[in-house]
Amino acid sequence: MTKINNGEWRLLEELIEKKNERESRINDTNIAQPPLFAIQVALSALLVSWNIYPSSIILHSAGDQAAAFVAACLSLKEAVRMLAVLMSEEEVENKLLKGIEDLACIAVVNSPRSVTISGDEKTIDEIQQILSISYPNVFKACVHIENAFHRFK
Repeated sequence: MTKINNGEWRLLEELIEKKNERESRINDTNIAQPPLFAIQVALSALLVSWNIYPSSIILHSAGDQAAAFVAACLSLKEAVRMLAVLMSEEEVENKLLKGIEDLACIAVVNSPRSVTISGDEKTIDEIQQILSISYPNVFKACVHIENAFHRFK
């Protein structure tokens, strides 16, 4: 059983026990994201258990954090945290991430004025506090899901 946003659900029930697609909630983001991450990591672990190792890893969006975790670039805690900020890449690099590049990074440039920052929980929380105090008019939103869809370097 998995708990997301104080709700409970069972993956097998959502995937195969529901009578039809309309009854399943597997397409709901809060339900879809954790299994996607888990399946990606599990398939990679299965391949490694068969002594099949990647020579390179290609990643994009929902696969970013799983690929980075599998490549041992991230811990599990780092793979599941992110913060969306309406600031440019340059502003975030110069005003928020300078000196803490080893703890957090820009995971995604969404647009010229919107980025997603990824890092461990403590660092993301600290960046969010800095934004609230120093840049109160800048939109920022921490994604409250168990598996972020973007990665920390």
